[in-house]
Amino acid sequence: MLKLDISGMADGEYEFTLVEPVSKLNSPFEEFVGDVHFEGTVRKLGHRYNLKAELKGTARLICDRSLIEFDELIESELFMSFIADTKAFLELTGQEHKHNEVIIREDYKYIDVSPYVMESLALELPLKRIAPEFRDKELKEIFPEVADKLREENENDIDDRWSKLKNIKIN
Repeated sequence: MLKLDISGMADGEYEFTLVEPVSKLNSPFEEFVGDVHFEGTVRKLGHRYNLKAELKGTARLICDRSLIEFDELIESELFMSFIADTKAFLELTGQEHKHNEVIIREDYKYIDVSPYVMESLALELPLKRIAPEFRDKELKEIFPEVADKLREENENDIDDRWSKLKNIKIN
């Protein structure tokens, strides 16, 4: 767990650095491997803890083009507020919290930020997963034989019903 120690914290700003293996974070995101780095500041004012952190983790992905497995550095920022209010915590148990604002009990000694860190990193996972060596290349450069075959199929696949559209002249 990525535990942020808040026991006995007085009002003010505090810097922190936490590093934890992904295997200890109970993350539902199987892409992540190695360590998660969590570095930032906590600003305490009254019962509010404002968290601002930079996150880094490594994701093991499979290239969409070549099916090669590769590691990608994933970076994100996390901005959250934790409010220590036991009464509100008990009233809101089981309900969703506001975006980036979490109610915690006043007697908590630490805040487990693991789920928020992993969610934030997961949101930065690329939708198009392409290995670095293939990012600046077209498909025809990577697999010329497949690209030629696809081009031939596309040229021959014109439906006869649409062939008359070739003769349309646009002014």
